[in-house]
Amino acid sequence: MPKSPLFSTYRQGENRVTSSILAVFERVDVSLVERLLAGACGESSLSIVRFANQVTGPSSVPDGEISATCRYLFEVKTARSAVGEVQLRSHLALLDGRHGDERLFVLSPDAGVPALVSALGDPRVFWFNFRSLSDAIEDLLSDPRELVPEQSRFLLRELQALFKQDGLLDFDDTVVVAARTAWPEYFKYHAYICQPNRSFQRGLRHMAFYTDGAIQPTVPEILGQMDNVRMDEDFAQELLAADARTHRAIGGVIRRILADGARVAGDVLQIFLLTGPEDERTLQLKEPIRNAQPSPWTQGQRYTRFEALGKGPVDTNALVNRG
Repeated sequence: MPKSPLFSTYRQGENRVTSSILAVFERVDVSLVERLLAGACGESSLSIVRFANQVTGPSSVPDGEISATCRYLFEVKTARSAVGEVQLRSHLALLDGRHGDERLFVLSPDAGVPALVSALGDPRVFWFNFRSLSDAIEDLLSDPRELVPEQSRFLLRELQALFKQDGLLDFDDTVVVAARTAWPEYFKYHAYICQPNRSFQRGLRHMAFYTDGAIQPTVPEILGQMDNVRMDEDFAQELLAADARTHRAIGGVIRRILADGARVAGDVLQIFLLTGPEDERTLQLKEPIRNAQPSPWTQGQRYTRFEALGKGPVDTNALVNRG
């Protein structure tokens, strides 16, 4: 069967990107495709094709077997928040149990799992974004244990370049929080403390602070997040004894907050652990980014891209953001 064209003739974005992905997957070793899909969607492993020796049958034992019992469907979106319920349910109806491994992969540029995908609750649906797939490609190509042929390396790099060219790797990865009290607290505790069960977009990597009519120039990286944190010595001690470094750090934050009397003992809060202002991972802008609108830029939280902040815009008009 002839392979599909490597450079798609489709003009419509979703079809062009889908065709390009499948064309590359078709030309690289199937084991690489298994690893990329597993890495992108957070699975430990996938098995598209099975190779086995000495297969025991009902009446004979063949010396070897190559078998494939999967059916993988793909739904690709190149716009954010574009995944549709009717479409996904129609795709799932095609998975009728005639194959041993049936999955629907949903690929979109959203920063986190679309609410619709989570609401479906179907174990056959696996969502990932273009950033996850690109990261899986990077992990594969940088793995010294993986012998990836030069042609495959070239094709996978070209696929990454396509994602970047089409803006599919960019998403709102930074939350900007209203920070009249949180801004000075950040310098004291290297943390952001807020009410429990407050909803934040998934996939966040950085936090910025909005106060005094501007986004402040220090933008730390988010190291960890914990909800329903009990502000008492017993819970702090429990976290300090944990194996996870993030838990121990949050335990230390609780102790310092209690020692300062900054929160009422026994309160339940949510804590983001952040890099400090002197940390090399923290972005330091030359000056605050002034709000260009007559009303406050955010009264709670708002999202933008770290890349946009890094360019040091004069005012908020230059930021890509959503409320």
